[in-house]
Amino acid sequence: MTQESLAFRSVLRSAFQAVILVLGASSILSTHAQSFQPVCASETAYASLEGQGLYVQGGFSTPGKSTGQAFTIDLSQSWDAANPKYKQLSNGNTHNYSPSGITSDGKLWTVLIAYQGMRYDATSNSWSENFKTQARSTVGLTGATDHATDTMYIPNGYPNAERKTEMLRVNLNNGTTSSDRRSSPFWDQKQYATAWNPLRKSVIAVSQNGVFEYTWEKGWKSFVRKGLDALPSRGACLVSVSGGTKMALFGGTTNGDKATIGDIYILDLKKKGKESWVKASVDPKQKSQIARHSAACGSTDDKVIIWGGNTDVAPQGFQCPKRPTLVFNVKTMKWTSKYAAPKKSTARK
Repeated sequence: MTQESLAFRSVLRSAFQAVILVLGASSILSTHAQSFQPVCASETAYASLEGQGLYVQGGFSTPGKSTGQAFTIDLSQSWDAANPKYKQLSNGNTHNYSPSGITSDGKLWTVLIAYQGMRYDATSNSWSENFKTQARSTVGLTGATDHATDTMYIPNGYPNAERKTEMLRVNLNNGTTSSDRRSSPFWDQKQYATAWNPLRKSVIAVSQNGVFEYTWEKGWKSFVRKGLDALPSRGACLVSVSGGTKMALFGGTTNGDKATIGDIYILDLKKKGKESWVKASVDPKQKSQIARHSAACGSTDDKVIIWGGNTDVAPQGFQCPKRPTLVFNVKTMKWTSKYAAPKKSTARK
């Protein structure tokens, strides 16, 4: 073989090795990009967009310590509950248990921490302060967002002159706020559960002393309580499902914070005049893995998606659930190991 041929083969070999190295590095980067695993947390700020994502930020991650992490669980693609499709976002403020809401286009996400509204801009992947309120503390408050108007409602979010609390309303597009002077029927309570119902165009809330409905025009009134064995003491979550025709209430702690709850109740609002919460039947062994309080919750179509939470009821205790991510199907009334994304035609664009 000529010297020229050997030289040529040497060049080809070097080039081939270089290509392999580049492809290998690319594969590593790709794997790294897909390998983000959030720190398990409870008491997070969370918001959900139908067919798009469950947005989670902050939370209580270890005893006595909070995190500033921010991420989404992709609801536009199917995944196994043991390995959800996460996307890491720029870290926000370190905090726990703050209300949050996201605009219907998914571009602006607001987390209310104490007196400041922190906004995440998806275009720049960055956080900044957007507005201030008179709220001195937001720990234990929850927001309910009307995506038709991009308005977030926060029960007990605004302190009035009589030291009672009122409904706080936030425009998620421009950060303007307003308050309702009528006090809530569970004023000054924390860690209640609340959600916007698009069918009734109202806020639904569950607290230690009842189930209530709110509209800006008419204020508060009692709502369906029938079927609930007992009201959770704290840390339950509530979501609208199936276009608002159903509501799902999950988890929390028992009265006196003696234990976590592994029950999920479904309310069918199509049964007018006969509405009643129905508890899903769960194997006792499975319930012990499901039970938790202070989890992040969202929904798409007929599925309820739950992430994180805490199995420790001690005031400063934290124990991550054995199954951090849960999926419940309200059609089958069963927990499932897989999340099935909605068809492209039905998912939000």
